[in-house]
Amino acid sequence: MEQFDVLIVGAATAGSFLARRLAESGHRVLVLEQHPKEKLGRKPEVLRIARADIARYALPMPEEADDLAYTCSGGSVFSAQNHYPKEISCESVGVYRFRYVARMNAWARAAGAEIRYQASFVDFLYEGGKIAGVVYEQDGARHEVRAKLVADCSGAAAVARTKLPDGYGVENAPTAPDDLLYVTLRHVVYHEPEHSVSRMRGWPYYPAWVAPEGRVDCAILGTWASGSFDEGERVFAAFQRAVRLPRYTTLCTERGTLLNRHPLHSFVADGFLASSDAAYVAVSSSLAGFSVCMPQLAIAAEEIGRLLNEGGYLSRARLWNINTRFFSEQGLVLVARNAMQPALLYTTASEDDFFFRHNLFYSEQTLTALSQGAVPVFSAKETLRNALALLGGVLTGKVRVAAAGWFLRNVQNGMRAVRFYADYPAGEADLDAWGSRAEAFWKKCRKTARG
Repeated sequence: MEQFDVLIVGAATAGSFLARRLAESGHRVLVLEQHPKEKLGRKPEVLRIARADIARYALPMPEEADDLAYTCSGGSVFSAQNHYPKEISCESVGVYRFRYVARMNAWARAAGAEIRYQASFVDFLYEGGKIAGVVYEQDGARHEVRAKLVADCSGAAAVARTKLPDGYGVENAPTAPDDLLYVTLRHVVYHEPEHSVSRMRGWPYYPAWVAPEGRVDCAILGTWASGSFDEGERVFAAFQRAVRLPRYTTLCTERGTLLNRHPLHSFVADGFLASSDAAYVAVSSSLAGFSVCMPQLAIAAEEIGRLLNEGGYLSRARLWNINTRFFSEQGLVLVARNAMQPALLYTTASEDDFFFRHNLFYSEQTLTALSQGAVPVFSAKETLRNALALLGGVLTGKVRVAAAGWFLRNVQNGMRAVRFYADYPAGEADLDAWGSRAEAFWKKCRKTARG
């Protein structure tokens, strides 16, 4: 039977990145990808990468006339009625997903990783009740492969994680409909050349955004909504009524989903790692870019590589530092976003304008912090100023009492999330008790968001 150090399920951006990091450290890596090579990464067509992340994580640079779609120097965010623009520093590049995934596959193979296409994960192999490899299917035949660690990088489908037995150490429930946002991307060409798009623009109230598309005079009009694509169409109609867009013709429309929930309580179990969308390490933001999962992958690659060099079985206890490092760093940003996001979902358009005008959450400092992967910090002075501004809005009839309450409670939830996850358990023995408190916390957040 074949033996590898690490077997990765999924060969898109996350799987390629993890494979590259481990292979270049001298470890034997196999990646299984269920799709044919020529169909991997077909949608969405264009992905955004923060320019700083290319250098930070040593990602392969996209190239002109190949996978580079556009470069973007920054962005602006507007109120519901298209007022009070806030400038955001978010230099980025857009890449054609299919071509960039192909580049990342080649990048991983160049370091020594092996990728097998049309190879579908079937189940785990166990030895003494612990994961010791996988069973996969290719060309109608089943194969068994041993590995010291199996990593699920298969996206929101989480085809490996959801096959874990109950109580193995990582949540195995599939993604629920309530965990999804429904995204529609319209690729359009403007009728007047002067409307060419070179910067991101966003309207969080709807939510909607405009991004460069890569071709002259073209753009991407994006929206997302909870519940369904039909709700997304309602959002887009409301957006178009409020914001006068240049005349355009739609070239094509893409639809897909984004995750919208807090990360797994633990990413690791005996011989196993869940990562990227399979671990709910995602941000529901048009400004996020796919490299939001890179911090967790970089931590995992470093810890796994060290443990492989030490030798011995990669138990949950030995892998635990992946959890603690992540939740003491980038994880705090993700949970803060998840907890605070509902604060803005139950306001009217005029209330949203009021929030923009008075920098209630929508200050350039806060928005830039979020776009750069940092936790926004509100000083006591800022908190008092926000409360007084909200009180003034209520007294003048510009903000409903209920809306002010929703806003304050959900911003407070974001701060509570940071404090709660800062107390993430140092060892696996305390996870069950902490996880029960975490579920109660998120349940309370969801209840608070609904007023």
